[in-house]
Amino acid sequence: MRISLTLLIFLFISCKQDAEKKSATEIKENLEISKTENIKIEPQAEPNTLVESFKEFRNAIYQRDKVKVKEFIDFPIYNDNNEIWYLGNMADDEFFKKAGDKVIPFPETEFDKYYDKIFSNYFLRGILKIKTGILFSKGEFETIELTDKDTKFKIYATYNDKENEIILNLAIESPIKVNDGENDSIENSESNVIYYFKIENGKDIRFKQIRVAG
Repeated sequence: MRISLTLLIFLFISCKQDAEKKSATEIKENLEISKTENIKIEPQAEPNTLVESFKEFRNAIYQRDKVKVKEFIDFPIYNDNNEIWYLGNMADDEFFKKAGDKVIPFPETEFDKYYDKIFSNYFLRGILKIKTGILFSKGEFETIELTDKDTKFKIYATYNDKENEIILNLAIESPIKVNDGENDSIENSESNVIYYFKIENGKDIRFKQIRVAG
């Protein structure tokens, strides 16, 4: 009986040690998996802080505070197809001919010089009409149609939380006089100035570039 009891005690202790080792191994593996998953996960936009960042940028635009606006921009700006240079005739045909397919960095000095062309009065009036609560909850918002003499304009705003991107599409419709060789007529000319912003650290908006259409 003594031998059987000793054997049972030995088996019990061995099983307990094996269970503890297995448990410790599983915990270690779970921690390693958790660390790996955390590395792959990109920070998601935090709605409250993101709204505050957007409002801060909008207020700087409203105040025409160039110094504050530049806090949301990394210079120089590398704009696809050099389209930021098109605004307000910042560069001539020779400039674009030499540039070809090469992206020409847009420096801070040019930004200071052409600020009013980049963030026009149309953009200012439009961005003030964006309801941030709707934009960041539904992912899109369309402002009311605004006017400036015979010109109509509005902003189509979209927020993509998966791409961490905000796009503000300033759509402009202006009448132009057309001469067909016999009679003058008025036609509507449509154009779009599209502003792209990236969201960094899940909360800070950064102006990236402008695309032009029409």
